[in-house]
Amino acid sequence: MSNENIRGRHRAPGRHNPLNELKLLARESAQPAMKGAAVVAATGGLVASFAGSASAETVSGSSPAAANVANIGTGPQAATEASPAVVGPATTAAPAAASALATIGFSAQPQAAIAARKGPSKPVVIEDIQVKTERAAAKAAAARKAAAAKASRDLTRRSLTSSTSATKSTTNTSTPSASSGTRASRNWATAGQCTWGALAKWYQSEGYYPGGWTGNAMVWDTGAAAAGYTVSGTPRTRSILVMEPGVHGSSSVGHVAWVTRVSGNQVTIIEMNALAGPYNYNTRTLTDGPGMKYIYAP
Repeated sequence: MSNENIRGRHRAPGRHNPLNELKLLARESAQPAMKGAAVVAATGGLVASFAGSASAETVSGSSPAAANVANIGTGPQAATEASPAVVGPATTAAPAAASALATIGFSAQPQAAIAARKGPSKPVVIEDIQVKTERAAAKAAAARKAAAAKASRDLTRRSLTSSTSATKSTTNTSTPSASSGTRASRNWATAGQCTWGALAKWYQSEGYYPGGWTGNAMVWDTGAAAAGYTVSGTPRTRSILVMEPGVHGSSSVGHVAWVTRVSGNQVTIIEMNALAGPYNYNTRTLTDGPGMKYIYAP
């Protein structure tokens, strides 16, 4: 019996070479997949096998393509012609960072412009609105009070100037000039009494309190004269009337009032703690006579 060399899996001992065997399989195989697998095994790389193009005709018995398909496997030349092209994996350039962010709606330029426009944040000052409102109201009330007091003094001064202050009494031939005496920083009389009311009216007219003496109402004429003020028996507006006890209903300690009008021997006064009681004012017109003195405002 003779031994034949048959190509295929049977090989002589000691002549096995894996690479040669793979090349041989790839050359003799008519299947494209077998050829691609052989190349992958031999090189250790990645091989992509693609089928025919999408525009290939449908295989049928009458077309030339069908004839070519039928002849696949008949020989090495046919296998070579029928095999699709073998290419490596396609490499695609990675998108730039900016273009990749742009696909989700991010744009570097608008963001940079917004950041530049914002600038450093300023501290926020929180104000107490209630305290601010109360302070503003108190300031406005104080201003209104000061304006009202000034307007009242101006009005009183104008009315006193235009009154009959220059009218002479029937018992006096002249009105002496007034001198300025000592001043006080506050209303020093007892609150609610006639003395306190007379000093308050003097302050309302002149803008300050007279001072330099103390005592009951009946001694105010001598006290004011000693403090430097002009005291006269001639009635005059812008003066304090001092009445001795019993004159026009005065009490045992005397009575004082502020003179607002003089017409002949008729003297109009505004007084506290008389007909209206303590802390209250009332107005009367009296006839000038004995027991009545006047402390002139300068």
